[in-house]
Amino acid sequence: MLQRQRQLYDEIANLQSKPAAPAVSQTSSNLVASSSLSETDSYQRAVDLVLKERQYDAAIPAFRDFIKQYPNSGFADNANYWLGQLLYNKNEFADAKTAFANVVDNFKESGKRADSLVKLGLIAEKTGDKTAAKNYYQQVVKQYANSAAARIAQQQLAAIKP
Repeated sequence: MLQRQRQLYDEIANLQSKPAAPAVSQTSSNLVASSSLSETDSYQRAVDLVLKERQYDAAIPAFRDFIKQYPNSGFADNANYWLGQLLYNKNEFADAKTAFANVVDNFKESGKRADSLVKLGLIAEKTGDKTAAKNYYQQVVKQYANSAAARIAQQQLAAIKP
């Protein structure tokens, strides 16, 4: 499962540089009721929509349904992060911000918390709030000093014009 999550991280991170996949109508196989799936199966289904089927638009409601049905799941932090990433890639910054903030506020020990702070900084920059962006990046550098996220945050801080 960890290897699968790493694949998902890489796949979604690479979405930023690719054009959005066209919306695909859902087939009956995609409409499996989330209530009929177990927690793990529901999460895996959302992951598969991204990794295997590349149906990014369909993955958004799948992750939302998972989060709604399993808010305290061991996968909830990752589901929120990837929901945020998918929304960020579609320039839906307000909803992306909510998803990333959920990781930061509710999953203090999450491995995706530092990355979520970076994303919040990027959203703040894109929406013209340089002060908030700096604050997010500084928080990453302070709390996650030797991480890849801190290196990205330092680069972003250096690039912000006064």
